[in-house]
Amino acid sequence: MKKIIDWIRKELLGILPAFTFFLIMFGVLAVTRALTLEAYGVTVRASAIAAIGALFVAKAILVSDKWPFLNLYPRKPLIWNVVLKTAVFSVITFLFLFIEELIHESHKYSSMTFGYEHLKAGVIWSVFLAREIWVTILLLFYCSAIEFFRVVGVDKVKKIFFGDKKAE
Repeated sequence: MKKIIDWIRKELLGILPAFTFFLIMFGVLAVTRALTLEAYGVTVRASAIAAIGALFVAKAILVSDKWPFLNLYPRKPLIWNVVLKTAVFSVITFLFLFIEELIHESHKYSSMTFGYEHLKAGVIWSVFLAREIWVTILLLFYCSAIEFFRVVGVDKVKKIFFGDKKAE
């Protein structure tokens, strides 16, 4: 039982930084979408979708970060891995956002076929692409941070940002 609890604790602590980042990111996207569509205000539904989306995407990003082809350039400047990971993670989140929109439209029209047809014809693609641009830029920051942490080390980054607790 202790092994299971330790494993769950390790998984939760491992996903916490990515979840926090993506929770903020999807919250910003929800607000941007609401403002863009003149639906001023963020609903509980939009906040819940942002939180659930953050969990799914955070776990997908953490799992895909383990793929060997995403660390092709360990001895090159960080920008190589940052750009590669940003591109791959952007595709993953694009698919997530597209599927999320498809599910929303399918639920609204009670059919996956009608939902897809309305998605093709009725969605404001400039708004959808604006969300994807937000995602890509925020993922660039995220990928830069995780690569920086990987090279410098978590303890040293904490010391740089928050100071040395031992020195105080």
